[in-house]
Amino acid sequence: MTEAISEELVPEPLSEARRLLDEGMLEQCLTCLKQYWLEHEDDSRAIGMFSELMKQAGRNEVAHKLKRLTELLETKSTKSESGSLKTASDPDLDSALGNDQSKKENGNEDDLPYALFEAGFGLIDLRQHELAIMLLERCLKLMPNEPTVNYEIAFSLMSLSRFDEAIEHFKQATADSEDFDTVLNLSVCYTLTRRLAEAKEMIEKLSGLTHDEDEQRELHHRKIVLKRLELMGNKQNLSPRDWQYVLYGGILLRTENEELNKKEDFTSIASTLAILKGVLEGLRIEFEAIEYYNPNARPLARILAELMEIPVDSYKGPHRPDRALLVLAWATDIIGPHQAFVEHLHTRSMFTYGLTWNEPLPVAAEIAGVLADDTIMPWEESRAESIDEIVAKILERARGMECDPDILKSVQEAVAYYDPLRELLVLNNWTIFPDRPEYTAEVQRPKAK
Repeated sequence: MTEAISEELVPEPLSEARRLLDEGMLEQCLTCLKQYWLEHEDDSRAIGMFSELMKQAGRNEVAHKLKRLTELLETKSTKSESGSLKTASDPDLDSALGNDQSKKENGNEDDLPYALFEAGFGLIDLRQHELAIMLLERCLKLMPNEPTVNYEIAFSLMSLSRFDEAIEHFKQATADSEDFDTVLNLSVCYTLTRRLAEAKEMIEKLSGLTHDEDEQRELHHRKIVLKRLELMGNKQNLSPRDWQYVLYGGILLRTENEELNKKEDFTSIASTLAILKGVLEGLRIEFEAIEYYNPNARPLARILAELMEIPVDSYKGPHRPDRALLVLAWATDIIGPHQAFVEHLHTRSMFTYGLTWNEPLPVAAEIAGVLADDTIMPWEESRAESIDEIVAKILERARGMECDPDILKSVQEAVAYYDPLRELLVLNNWTIFPDRPEYTAEVQRPKAK
């Protein structure tokens, strides 16, 4: 009888999440469970199920942290929640937030603030920033003004483009002392909200906090970003093309703001490659070869090589002798071995057909075709045409578009935009930019009008 009543009391979203989890539909379960948990942060059943979900997804460390948090929430008495929790002044808790591994493994299992922090930190690693903020804000209530918790909340807020809120938490994190990472992220937030005076102040502070080579490189990058932003003048609203230039010194070929189709068709691919050829000619930049990095980019490389009448080859390593344009289907292709592409060599530039709106990437390509979410190239799906047939059709359309008035207009607009900005473009400027910029923020999605 008790079991029947218990089952009846389970909310419908949790029942649906359980069904999806039991059937192995992990993505769908995540979507369903996440929404419920955000609306019912105190429901330990949601946290427990999220732990199970993480375990099935192979995220055992996060699953363990969430399980521990679930157990604490389920067994914590009203008295312990109201009067006997540790505070930020407790040296054991301070040690825990400093990532004391022995505390983590052998410490007091009653430490709810520590469990909240650890679970929230684990969710940040999974880019589940909304959930992380929810747990970390709860942690912060138990430990007011704790710098480490404020920093992690601010980082997640920044990742969700909630820059003004992030600024306030980063400020709290620097109340007692300033460190490089926190001041760096403050400079990023001020830059993205176009608060130039504050951004300059943070960059000046960074100069005194810089120690190693990586920090020097990041400081240089922030100074260049600020210079580019100043070139935008009093332009009221910056477009994705503007932000791509400001943040990364990159070229964006297609600038339409409407959501792209989930699948790029022959015409859109042909138009993008025709624009690319026209822009390179307009900026008087020549390549001797086209490369492709992986099989998914090979069709693009073949079409572009035919269009530009130069050879095509697969990527052969960093020391290619002739000047090549490396083609990627999506910039996510280089997330793994990205260190191989940080160095910006005279012999190689990088073009990626697409950048995602939401995926922060470790290396910025000099040229990007489009900004989109989860777009599928036509050769990724099973279809009647062979890849050779697809390549031939797209190439034919691209050649036919080279004199199309709309394509010519797009090319002229891009060349007119980038030609005056060439000094701070990364493309062809390997002496000024010996390293390709690494992503410190994301291009902002245009706001709905």
